Amino acid sequence: MKILAIDWGVNKTGLAVGSTETKLALPFSVLKQANQSQLIQQLKKIIDDEEIELLLVGEPKTMAGGESQQTRLLHDFVNQLKLQLAVKVELMDERLTTKRSMAPSPLPTRSNDELAAMYLLQDYLDRYNLV
Repeated sequence: MKILAIDWGVNKTGLAVGSTETKLALPFSVLKQANQSQLIQQLKKIIDDEEIELLLVGEPKTMAGGESQQTRLLHDFVNQLKLQLAVKVELMDERLTTKRSMAPSPLPTRSNDELAAMYLLQDYLDRYNLV
């Protein structure tokens, strides 16, 4: 199964791709969007072009596991994804993925947004492998 991971932000969104067959997540790109509608259109194209079967969306939570304003905004976005895209959408706790993406990286030309999406997806693939 081919997966697109999303590290969502209001102005830019990091993406990573991977599959359950290879168990490997790779940075894909950063989308800069003017609005939610534009972002969803960009994602539709990527989903079609890359034959994506699952969207994995990082869910921002407080360190205590609660919701923040960012979490509520993300949930509105995810609801729109589910309405407008013909692909399964899953949320996954993204605590610490952004912090991990700021550490020195073997991929220095990649943005923190892409790396956060990559770490999120790799965590998912590692867990998927255990099931």
